Amino acid sequence: MSPVQCAAIVLVSVGREVRCAKPAGHGPVEDLHQGLVRVTLPDGREHAASLVWSSTPSPWEDEILRRST
Repeated sequence: MSPVQCAAIVLVSVGREVRCAKPAGHGPVEDLHQGLVRVTLPDGREHAASLVWSSTPSPWEDEILRRST
């Protein structure tokens, strides 16, 4: 019997979703999700990248978003 997978999904671009790859049991209290996404670097190389997300607001969210743009 395979473990139940988490149903969390994040949209990274139009038509491109990343699903949480952790087995269920990490619970809503933690609200942390992790998935893999393929990225293309400026030099054309492709790599797998780990994407971690939460739907719970972070007190640092505004500062993180300000620095990322």
